[in-house]
Amino acid sequence: MKKIFLFLLLTASLFSQEITSEYFRVNGEVYFTFANPGRAVLDELTTVISLDYADADSVRAYANEKEFERFRRFSIPFRHLPHPGDVKDVRMSNTLEGMEAWDAYPTYDAYVAMMQGFAQNYPSICRLVDAGNTILGRKIYFVVISASVQLREPEPQLMYTSSMHGDEITGYVLMLRLIDSLLTSYGTDPKITNLINQTEIWINPLANPDGTYRTGNHTVSGARRGNNNNIDINRNFPDPAAGEHPDGNAWQPETIVMMNIAKANKFVLSANFHGGAEVVNYPWDTWVRRAADDQWWQFVSHMYADTAQAHSPSTYMRGFNDGITNGYDWYRITGGRQDYMNYFMRCREVTIEISNTKLISASLLPAHWEYNKRSLLNYLENALYGIHGFVSAGAHPVDYLIRTNIKINGLDIDNSDIYADSASRGYYVRMLAPGTYTVQFIPQDTLFPTALPMQFPNITVSNFNRTVLDIIVPIPLSPVELTSFTGLQNQNGITLKWTTASEENNRGFEIQRTAPVETMHASSLPDDWVTISFISGNGTTADVSSYIYTDNAPLNGKNHYRLRQIDFDGTETFSPEIEVEFALPDEFYISDNYPNPFNPSTQFTVSLPSESRVVLTLYSLSGEAVRRVDFGMRPAGLSQLNLEAAGLGSGAYFYTIRAGENTKSGKITLLK
Repeated sequence: MKKIFLFLLLTASLFSQEITSEYFRVNGEVYFTFANPGRAVLDELTTVISLDYADADSVRAYANEKEFERFRRFSIPFRHLPHPGDVKDVRMSNTLEGMEAWDAYPTYDAYVAMMQGFAQNYPSICRLVDAGNTILGRKIYFVVISASVQLREPEPQLMYTSSMHGDEITGYVLMLRLIDSLLTSYGTDPKITNLINQTEIWINPLANPDGTYRTGNHTVSGARRGNNNNIDINRNFPDPAAGEHPDGNAWQPETIVMMNIAKANKFVLSANFHGGAEVVNYPWDTWVRRAADDQWWQFVSHMYADTAQAHSPSTYMRGFNDGITNGYDWYRITGGRQDYMNYFMRCREVTIEISNTKLISASLLPAHWEYNKRSLLNYLENALYGIHGFVSAGAHPVDYLIRTNIKINGLDIDNSDIYADSASRGYYVRMLAPGTYTVQFIPQDTLFPTALPMQFPNITVSNFNRTVLDIIVPIPLSPVELTSFTGLQNQNGITLKWTTASEENNRGFEIQRTAPVETMHASSLPDDWVTISFISGNGTTADVSSYIYTDNAPLNGKNHYRLRQIDFDGTETFSPEIEVEFALPDEFYISDNYPNPFNPSTQFTVSLPSESRVVLTLYSLSGEAVRRVDFGMRPAGLSQLNLEAAGLGSGAYFYTIRAGENTKSGKITLLK
């Protein structure tokens, strides 16, 4: 035992000396292995280094220089491994013709040409999305494929991305080939045609171009896992358990691109392709507890693996639990995109590892396409099953129901519930394992705060079938039917406008406002509303009524407004909130008085770029000063100056208003 222990110490010491700052300057990251220290230590290590693979005996991992320094503090013996991206004599192609057999890796320039060519050659069903740039300015591209590709139709949005680990690039070429297969087979292959007709498919073949082309645009030899900052992008996303920055790093440009794409769309199903193993990894990665849809996850994961097994050698995708694994059961990671998409975006995403070798020989790419091509289509088809439908407000426009929460009673936990929203015309998809469910629809963010939740029991779901459940949310009759409520900054402040389609017994509207968010104290509550004015209603009318009110003294920042509609019998209803941002003026301005002529008072609006003392002096037509009003120090922004007529005779007057070094003069008329 002592000799073994001494050998391990010597080994650790030897390799510690080899992995120097110069090593990281040249290589960016180190790849190494060590004996599995047990689950407790491994769960701690996952926050320190980038775990790549683990079994009962050993662990493989990556680390940049900072991470490796932290790992050394554990005093765990390790062995330095050759980097998976350091493959010599990689077959590359710089031309589209060289990619026709799909047995080469494209240069970066060839990749860009391929992506642009897909959109140019198939404009009726394909468009190119430039989603953003990497640190070095390379493009992160998506192609979107749909029968109505220029329109956002109410249909499932699906997403495939690959190679966020830059040295795991089997999926890179398979995604390019999948795009080509979808486009060239549309109209002739019934399965592909049906899929494109009923869905919108987003495909990003290369999520980390800087990692893949680390040594130059001409080759993938020398590819690295991390991006140009040597950050593992698949540890860089917000995590439901470990917070917004679980790896301690700022969100990388590549991470932000993916987050922006996810937020701008409503993906219901996605997959993220990796290498280094052959397995379908389903959620969660961060939690030991199972996801709400664990039964469904296992079914669709096995379907992918089983289909791949049926069209591959006897050893392909056979390990783990017959080709699938729960992420946490394998080893825990935090900051992964899979958990981000499932928890924060309420999507359904798996991580699919499709080759034990990360950077396989290009000659093996056609074989891996053959193993996976049917599974790739089958997985996307899952979005056509489950419960589908539209949520509407009856005869009202769909955007009366801005969002509707859809829950499966007794099942949904950890954000597995979904939303239908007006951006998708109220369309929703809820994929489920076979069974009988009670579905609940809960209107939120609606022009009708009293819209009622609805429950539908005994909704049956079966495999490979679609259950259609269209619902109309009951909207109780309201004495006032509000149809719009908007706000806009102008020179005089913030102007609010609203309309009603009809009114019954309407006494009027209180206009309520909260302070700008950045001026609130931590103790402020969301319902700290202040009434700033009241506008009389039209009683009872079947006609459209329009209202307008200008808040002449908004505060700097984001002002929140709502309407409190009050009936003559005291019944009240609140409108949705709106947010209007107001920026402090950068120049002096005073409005003409209103009303003019006036009696018994008139108002001026003064716009001040900085705090100033404001004084108004009133003169007779002969030039005699008849009144001086000192309004005192007024803050930067908009202020109201009120001039009372008491003690003044009818007729015309001149006035001068001084605010610091600024002056304005004019003429007003008092009529008594």
